[in-house]
Amino acid sequence: MSSLLTHLTAVERLAAHVNELPPEFARALGEDLEYARFGAALPELPRFGGWTMGLDAWLTRGHRPHFSELMTARAPVHFGLKAAELVANGALVGVEAGLAYLAGYFTQLSVTRSLEPLMRQLLATQRNRGESEQAARARIEWTQSLFFMQDLHGSPLVGTPAVRAKLQIRKASSVKGVGRGFYELIRVASLDAFGDAPSKPEVDGWMRGLYLFSLALGSPIGKLRALPGSHLSAKELYRGDGVDVFAAVDQGLGHARELLTQLGSMIRRNSWSTRSKAKFLELCPEGFEGR
Repeated sequence: MSSLLTHLTAVERLAAHVNELPPEFARALGEDLEYARFGAALPELPRFGGWTMGLDAWLTRGHRPHFSELMTARAPVHFGLKAAELVANGALVGVEAGLAYLAGYFTQLSVTRSLEPLMRQLLATQRNRGESEQAARARIEWTQSLFFMQDLHGSPLVGTPAVRAKLQIRKASSVKGVGRGFYELIRVASLDAFGDAPSKPEVDGWMRGLYLFSLALGSPIGKLRALPGSHLSAKELYRGDGVDVFAAVDQGLGHARELLTQLGSMIRRNSWSTRSKAKFLELCPEGFEGR
């Protein structure tokens, strides 16, 4: 959950400036913002599977489950390109819903990569004694996400019902799982990229876990996850000497627009040759050294 709110808020910023996007992605974000949130949330959703994972997510312990590891570190670009090919061929989900999902997925990928140099810098200076790297990363990301939302909305929103809308990744607000079409999109892309895929009950569990998490975060209990009382964290972790998370997110959004422009061209031409993919990989290399 640590960086999820940052990614979902970044998607909303992308959707607020659709004139800077290819027209097909602009239409899709206007119609299906929830599916864009779904694409942005997907790599972190496995954190919400089951009570143990849900507790880890609430406590920001930083544990990264198997499928989060695959979608973050193994071959995230390959995964996204396979999903784009399926969407371009009209397979499994509606075109606009699929395009919105792709916009969200590649936005989170771009923003994650833009923030990573700052994260490595902060891990070197802000990690507590005895704290694991994953726990430190999760703590820092969560604090940054709250400051980011406060910058944009005047409040981090946690502990209020307004935060639930941020976490709505389905058209209908319910505890139901993922639709069959989107599940198949994930399954086929996962098998192609990783040689492994989650079962539908697993993905349904992730969705239900996030839904329950959103209920807790939007209730008075959510105040327990609010910003620390000292605003020293703002200067150290969010915006201060050598640290500007807001600017890094904007840089990531700029890169996301470049990727979606290239991807839109590939989708219109239905071109998924090795050469076409290689041009995309020049913009977004697979071997990024990150999380």
